[in-house]
Amino acid sequence: MLNVRKEHIHQTPPVGFIITALRLVQEDQMRDETIRKKFIRWTEERTQFALSSFFAEADDPRGHQHILNEILPLLSECGCEMVKREGDLIIRWKEQSPCIPADIPEIRKVESPIQTAIESFITAKTGKPWSDPATLERIREAVVAQKDTYWKEGDERIIRYTSGYSIFAYLAYHFPVYYIQMRHLIRELMNDGLLPQRMAVLDVGSGPGTVTLALASLLNDIPGCRATVHSIEQAGEFIEAYRQIAVPFAEKGRRVTALPPLATDITDPKSPLHEGPYDLIVCANVLNEIHDITIREETVMRLASRLRENGTLLICEPADLANATTLRDLSRRLKKRGLSIYAPCNDIRGVPCMVERCWSFITLPEMAPTRLMNAVAAGDESFRFYNTDIKTAFAIHRKDGKKRVSYRVPPGTKAERISRLSRHEEKKINIIASKISENIGDSGTFLYRICDGTGKREAYAALPAYHITEENAILRQAAYGSVLRFNRVLVRHHKKYDAYHLLLTKESTVELIEGELPEGEPAPVREARRETKKAVKRRREESTKAKGKKTSRR
Repeated sequence: MLNVRKEHIHQTPPVGFIITALRLVQEDQMRDETIRKKFIRWTEERTQFALSSFFAEADDPRGHQHILNEILPLLSECGCEMVKREGDLIIRWKEQSPCIPADIPEIRKVESPIQTAIESFITAKTGKPWSDPATLERIREAVVAQKDTYWKEGDERIIRYTSGYSIFAYLAYHFPVYYIQMRHLIRELMNDGLLPQRMAVLDVGSGPGTVTLALASLLNDIPGCRATVHSIEQAGEFIEAYRQIAVPFAEKGRRVTALPPLATDITDPKSPLHEGPYDLIVCANVLNEIHDITIREETVMRLASRLRENGTLLICEPADLANATTLRDLSRRLKKRGLSIYAPCNDIRGVPCMVERCWSFITLPEMAPTRLMNAVAAGDESFRFYNTDIKTAFAIHRKDGKKRVSYRVPPGTKAERISRLSRHEEKKINIIASKISENIGDSGTFLYRICDGTGKREAYAALPAYHITEENAILRQAAYGSVLRFNRVLVRHHKKYDAYHLLLTKESTVELIEGELPEGEPAPVREARRETKKAVKRRREESTKAKGKKTSRR
């Protein structure tokens, strides 16, 4: 009998033991994969988070050190860094250089894929083709109902989106112009270098995802830039539209991470809000629905607490006089509370704005109607269902005091203030002011709101077509918000509106101090009405009267 030592005998482990070991290895690998995917998702959806919060979410039995070993190699890949703060480790996005938009013309239409997504949403909701005559008729009825309410003022202006057809009407009539104007405003912020290549955005009152869609569309043409969008929306029908339209479009482009909206009441100081911090917070056509001005102001200040120190708050409202004026009043109050005005107001005299009725807006070229808008308008009174004129009032605020236009009128400059125009009625003066509207006149007389922050009355620069020269044409050409010097302009008081008109004549000159002269022709203007005999007689009498005053002064 051979003597064989036990340790030299090779014993094969039981099959069950091998299977169990392999299963445990696979489970560990799956846990590791889950941890890595979860960490990447967290860094895409959050601008920063505490490592302790991630440990709690990961809940791995192998302990925190193992989790840390898995995620540390991912920091650089995810564009993040880890810093120590208040006894915890914070994972946060690294600072990024500005996102500069592609040098391509701005579009004036809603892209076909977005239109298709909207049409598919309507088809899915109704169970019939979106172009079904019965569906279009009900959308027409909803558009008319919305318009009846939309232009009311004060407590009578109650806007609700509680049914599918109210959402369809919004998508047909309001969404297209809001989408184009949002693309324009965000692109302007990018041109100014205010948005980083990796940006966090909070969209307040998101509706069907106008901001998300505009961002996704813009970023598709800008390699290296991406965004994470958090949104807030109360209306359940809008939240559904956001999920079905904005989220899939953003996912397809892979430049925007869009999370479903948070259903919360922004006016309730105890309601939950996303943490941030955000590079951009957008309140688009939503604050006007808060009738109490104190609640509106407090709501904005609470939202602004989520801004980064170098972040931007963009507020835009409809361009009608009531909403535009209310926005300016809000903007001035926000400035007093530490949110400096970046644009459009230029504090060129360095004094608090004193204008009693302050308002301004921009006008963009007309856009092309969508297929849905055309279908809804294909009937009687089609003009009621076309909405292609783009006008909006906006205010841009920041915490860091940065301004689009930094110019200040130097002491001793020989240029009068708007607050002292009453001293110079029917006299020619020099003045420095900002152009804060597009042409609100017609092709006979070009009329622009101007402001230097002083004076309680409104002031306008009026340029009759027959007085246009190369020396004063800059008034028409200068971009909205530009600072201009007006030389030898005639001061007139418009008694009916209690406002001042600065009349430019052939001897008047206009100089660009700070701002832009956009290329191309100015936007088309409304044709002047034919002057009546009575108006001609009145104009001649006024001219004779003015000449008589001039002779008597001599």
